[in-house]
Amino acid sequence: MTRPDVKADAQRVFEVLKAGGIAICPADVGYAVMATSAKSLEKIFLTKQRGAHKRHAGIGSYAIHKEVHVVSPMQREIIDHLSQDLDIAVGVIARYNHDHPMVKNIDPVTLEAVDVNGSLSLLVNAGAFQDALTSLTFAENLPLLGSSANLTGTGTKYRVEDINKELLDIADIVIDYGLLKWWVHGRSSTLLDFSGPSVETIRIGACYDVIKDVLKRRWNIDLPADPGMESLKFGHLRNLAPVPSLQNLITPVAVQSS
Repeated sequence: MTRPDVKADAQRVFEVLKAGGIAICPADVGYAVMATSAKSLEKIFLTKQRGAHKRHAGIGSYAIHKEVHVVSPMQREIIDHLSQDLDIAVGVIARYNHDHPMVKNIDPVTLEAVDVNGSLSLLVNAGAFQDALTSLTFAENLPLLGSSANLTGTGTKYRVEDINKELLDIADIVIDYGLLKWWVHGRSSTLLDFSGPSVETIRIGACYDVIKDVLKRRWNIDLPADPGMESLKFGHLRNLAPVPSLQNLITPVAVQSS
């Protein structure tokens, strides 16, 4: 076996996504399932058995974050230090430019399942493959959305062979890069909310101890302690209100199975 051709693999996935397909792809913090079409995102949502309070996340990059997110100079400095200086993958939640062409290409129903009080979540600096893929989607202003490649409640998957069969069955393409970089943390990316004046932890995840130490040391920002996986398995510190369109999507399934 030889070194993977990241650019060629990203191009193959891009063609599938442009055609409305579903892809399972590697990121440093775990495998993700993703799509660009509303219909495929709904299929992913139902297959994962997600609750209506869950949102579609943006599969992003540092370049997308720079263009789309609206943050203060201090917040920009923090994000740059974490993602560029320390090479940490981080989920950034921030206000965004509603007039950006990529944002305008998100249909209203999907946007309702993405937006949280005027903010948008983007995973930044998640590895070479994600950067290669998003450079292609972003060049055409295609919004790439998705979430971790796992059924709800089963945890982040760091190897393709651990991904639930239900998700593998709906994927039109799967890119297998073996065991992923941050498997040792057992959680997906840390999610930080920059939509307010400072920083709030939404989900404790990969490299959280480093992030917590850095924000205190450099900016005197106190983030909450990690209570440990036994107390907080998936790291979520805040649950959102249900999205009506997602609730409507779930309800027929619940009725049919009752």
